[in-house]
Amino acid sequence: MQKAIAIISDIHSNFEALTAVLEDVKSQQVSKLVCLGDIVGYAAGVRSCLRAVRDLGCPVVLGNHDEAACLPEPPEEFNDTAYAGIEFAASRLTKSARAWMTSLPRNLEFEGTSFTHASLADPREWEYILSSEDARRHFAVQSHHLAFCGHTHKPMVWWEKSPVAKITCRKGKDVITLSEGGKVLVNVGAVGQPRDGDCRACYVVHRPQQNTVEFRRVPYDIKRTKRKIVRAGLPRFTAQRLSLGR
Repeated sequence: MQKAIAIISDIHSNFEALTAVLEDVKSQQVSKLVCLGDIVGYAAGVRSCLRAVRDLGCPVVLGNHDEAACLPEPPEEFNDTAYAGIEFAASRLTKSARAWMTSLPRNLEFEGTSFTHASLADPREWEYILSSEDARRHFAVQSHHLAFCGHTHKPMVWWEKSPVAKITCRKGKDVITLSEGGKVLVNVGAVGQPRDGDCRACYVVHRPQQNTVEFRRVPYDIKRTKRKIVRAGLPRFTAQRLSLGR
């Protein structure tokens, strides 16, 4: 019997948000937790977030900010705000943390479900799934009925009834019953930096027996996170956007 699992993503060094989410997870009677990457980047709690996730001992996939922080120099495609967060994270990685992150897989499959950070279409290119065509490219590679991703920071559910059918989507909110046929992709939103207009941390609980996903929103101490960002000398916009949920 498959039991409920919690799926988190895009923590982005926001320790206050991560702590609040993990506390909420305890109330949900889940049997497993999965992390879809981007543990670091943007905010200031690099080491505390890495330590917390590693201590969970849960399955984790690599995120693009995690990968960039382990490179000799971040790729040029990152904007100035993201670049600053990656440089900050890279300067605070221990040798052990760096080795652990570089060992993470780009996707996982277990219990008939796929887990990835971005898109399965080409995991090395970190594609965003923001349109029907983006979703169609992903679904062409998705081998299981159900998959979970993050990366866009926007909670969403995508459906493909058949390869030739119209892709449909729905904003991730509250409890959503999944379809039985075709393929489903659930974007679990972001723990540490939501971008859907809701500043609360977001994660998903999947209950296979009910065939549902629940998008849970968790308040946390945003002011404390913002103070840490400013004190660390990171871009002020990184702090300001947290209150806006964008």
